[in-house]
Amino acid sequence: MRRFQDAIAAGIDPSALVEAINEAQEKRAAAQAELSGVPKRVGRSAAEIHAMIDSLGDVRKVIRRADPDELQRLYEALNVEIVYNATGRMLDASIRPVGRDKASVRGGT
Repeated sequence: MRRFQDAIAAGIDPSALVEAINEAQEKRAAAQAELSGVPKRVGRSAAEIHAMIDSLGDVRKVIRRADPDELQRLYEALNVEIVYNATGRMLDASIRPVGRDKASVRGGT
């Protein structure tokens, strides 16, 4: 709107801007409607996060022992997906516990 006001102040005929202003308003209204349909993200307290981790059992013990069957069960419970990017020597890892939002981390070697 500021650009349109500046253009009018500079001598542009306001009627020439009507179509552009209407289009900008339509785009804004559509974007607002789309945003209003997006569910609000609910934060979790530290206690809730610790409870989620505790519900998985002794994760550190499982990983240190590295028993392939137990690791597989853990990774399946977390819905772990790890993709290795050889060019960048990076791991892209994502986890999505059942009923939880997706979380991702990246780590290099």
